[in-house]
Amino acid sequence: MGSLLAGAASAVVTPPVGYRMGAWGLRQGRSTGVHDDLFAKALVLENDDVRLAIVAMDVAGITREILEHIQDRVLELTGIPASHLLVNSTHNHTTPDFINAIPEELETYAKVFADNVAGAVLEASAHMSPATAGHGWGDLPGMTINRQYKEQPIDTSVGVLRVDHADGAPLARVINFACHNLCVGGQYLDWSADFTGVATGQVEVDDPGAVCMFISGAGGDIHPFDWWFGNTDSEHMETFEDAAELGTALGDVALGIIEKIEPVSDVPLNVATSMVNLPRQKPSWTVEAARQQHEVLVEELGVYQGETWAVGTNTANAGMLNPAIYGNGMTQLLMAERQDMPPIRADLQAFQIGDLLISASPGELFNELGSQIKQGGGAERTWVASYTGNYIGYISTRLPHEETAVIPLVEIVDQTRFRRYYGTTTSPFAPEAGEMLVAESIALLKKLA
Repeated sequence: MGSLLAGAASAVVTPPVGYRMGAWGLRQGRSTGVHDDLFAKALVLENDDVRLAIVAMDVAGITREILEHIQDRVLELTGIPASHLLVNSTHNHTTPDFINAIPEELETYAKVFADNVAGAVLEASAHMSPATAGHGWGDLPGMTINRQYKEQPIDTSVGVLRVDHADGAPLARVINFACHNLCVGGQYLDWSADFTGVATGQVEVDDPGAVCMFISGAGGDIHPFDWWFGNTDSEHMETFEDAAELGTALGDVALGIIEKIEPVSDVPLNVATSMVNLPRQKPSWTVEAARQQHEVLVEELGVYQGETWAVGTNTANAGMLNPAIYGNGMTQLLMAERQDMPPIRADLQAFQIGDLLISASPGELFNELGSQIKQGGGAERTWVASYTGNYIGYISTRLPHEETAVIPLVEIVDQTRFRRYYGTTTSPFAPEAGEMLVAESIALLKKLA
């Protein structure tokens, strides 16, 4: 067994002020400031001729075009192929909007963004040195909730990878946790990394010398605090203070885990990749019926044109307070129009770092599916890295699909009754897609076990 080499780096990727804010349909204004910087952070590991890189980006998500630009540039600069490059989005909601497409005004920034990401990988690769690594677990209960089924048990585990220089000095820390990164709401027009930026920043301050990264877990249906869909009584209104509260709590847990990890130099590395074509959701209504309903609803509800969220809005009540954007039937129309399109490609990765296994997949994976992958790979040693690669949409469990299948088109748009199913009703995927992704992900992990 050879000796582990490691390098880490970070690059500021904060956009210029003046671009439109993304991620919230209810916020259509342009950015007017920077609350805290956005980063792309990279960790490169090498042992026995296996070199891999893990990248965390403070962005809601990226298109395949941006992903391929990053992959091509990393290969050109470092020789690391796409199969050995894990590119993860933290899914913060105070970020430029190129999650599904690149707006014309963001074309230049998107290229610079991708180059900065690749540059961080190059910097990390160019400064590798003998290192040790190890991983550990903790828990952060009571800070998150399943937004569809508020009583459902959820995965609140926190995983941490610790990488040190050979002399014991901190080199890198990687945190894995499942939660939507949206503590900062749409009432702001400031760029921010949200709670994950708070957590990683805290670790970097308290563990000086380390580059700390956040890898998003299976948080597709997980919200912070008590933001289950329909809750009108939450005292948390998606403020920077909320981000600080959750981020600080996560950072404290991570620091406690780091102290208990005993890193070693004997760290085998391995990678496996696969691909699965996920079938599309087929609604019970026709395109024409959905189009007619959408036109009627737009006429009745009007068109939302707000620069920011209205006072009193948070993600738990936004659908009910703003039917003009969430209940206008556009989702149902798009689903009907796209149901006969080809299946959607999902590129899967599995990384081994010593005793740690990482299952990486694109899209917003629901928490229960992530837990199934962890069990399949070994819960004591498996992370799930959702939001990896290009964004492909929500990947829901089967139960909410079955419950919504019986709801008529004219009723499903009622946000006071059916907002809870957001993420399932907005998913492009059929009910069995999540199970297909889980099965293929576990099979991939077993190749490394």
